[in-house]
Amino acid sequence: MYRQLKFLWLVVALSLGACATAPKNIRTPVAGPTVLAAVQDTNRHMGARVRWGGTIVEVENRRADTWVQVVARRLQRNGRPLDTSATTGRFIAQVPGFLEPEEYQRGREITVVGRLTKGVTRNIGKYPYQFPVVQVDDLYLWEPLPEYDPYFNSPYIWGPFYDPWWPYRPLYRFPRHRHSHRHR
Repeated sequence: MYRQLKFLWLVVALSLGACATAPKNIRTPVAGPTVLAAVQDTNRHMGARVRWGGTIVEVENRRADTWVQVVARRLQRNGRPLDTSATTGRFIAQVPGFLEPEEYQRGREITVVGRLTKGVTRNIGKYPYQFPVVQVDDLYLWEPLPEYDPYFNSPYIWGPFYDPWWPYRPLYRFPRHRHSHRHR
């Protein structure tokens, strides 16, 4: 019992520490327009400071900067994009300098803080889309979330007396299914 309580405190401490992993400038909310509002009227919100995030779609390195196309998602308190399929539009993060496309891969989560500049119209497929452009001051590339393993995270992991399959486990190894909590 004491070991389980000690383990629980360790989990709580690590969970609270995980909330503080993002830099302070990314965690602090910014009272700027939403992505949807900026898509509808880019000129009205030009110069506004924003904190947006989402999933990377494409990275385009240019001569002096890098344009990162992002599918926007709502942000959690710490600034990490919510792991949902709901989107609020798309935007382009204009980052000074070079970003490694292998590191900033399609599907990775990113949060940016910066100012809105003049929007740009680009095609998504054959559909012309008005992208708001954020001139990035700070950005944070989030580590991928770990996959959920139902066997490893089983409540029967505490010992043989908790596991109803314990006598049979050496004879039959249950398959390890990889389940992701992300909708793809």
